[in-house]
Amino acid sequence: MLKYGLLCFSFLIFLNGFAQNLRKEGLSIPFFGLSYSGQLPGGDFGKRFGFTNNVGINFGVKTAKNWQFEFEGCFLFGNKIKEDSIIDFIRTTEGYIIDKYGDAVAVYMYERGFTEMIMAGKLFPVVGKNMNSGIITKVGVGFMHHKIRVENQDYKVPALTKPNLVYVDRLTMGVVVKQYIGYQNFSNNKRVNFHFGIEVTEGFTKGMRDYQMGYGEYHDKRFEFLIGLRAGWIFPIYRKVPEEFYVD
Repeated sequence: MLKYGLLCFSFLIFLNGFAQNLRKEGLSIPFFGLSYSGQLPGGDFGKRFGFTNNVGINFGVKTAKNWQFEFEGCFLFGNKIKEDSIIDFIRTTEGYIIDKYGDAVAVYMYERGFTEMIMAGKLFPVVGKNMNSGIITKVGVGFMHHKIRVENQDYKVPALTKPNLVYVDRLTMGVVVKQYIGYQNFSNNKRVNFHFGIEVTEGFTKGMRDYQMGYGEYHDKRFEFLIGLRAGWIFPIYRKVPEEFYVD
């Protein structure tokens, strides 16, 4: 999906032939951006993970009519694992995990996930210094996948060697939708371009493993929920304005 998003973005840049008067008119502006969102989980997602970090990259275009279309990819990560019982089957009665040398070792768990979405929205230039800045609303649909990463240093715990991690990772995939509302700014000097707002993400997913330790068959349907504040920097692609020549 990332490959197709980049191809579409390149095509939009090729088609971009706008005048550069940001103050007076709506412009067609191809762009790419980087963003971060700190998210609070709910639903089944909140039963497994805590506070979630979300780093995104997006490619898109804002049209002269202030419609906006994007491809967005996000990386989800965190270290708040609520479902830490997934490795209880290898703990001793005292709660320790013993490696193949008979030593007690620490095993760490992390949240890892991705979303890939197509977004569409509308910008309303009711605030801001030009016709290309204002309140923006967006909706998106795409794909979500996440799992628990179990870190067993040097694979010293036999039950957690690399081939066995698929039995404890709780791999989950499914459809995801998103809603976003915020403020977007393309500055008159073309240098200060950003957005910030609130977003809500809902995932309709299910477990993808045939079997998980401590769980059994893992094909249950899940409802995932994330809400957070997102802020990002926008890098617009402006074509150089042709120089004007006058002949007497």
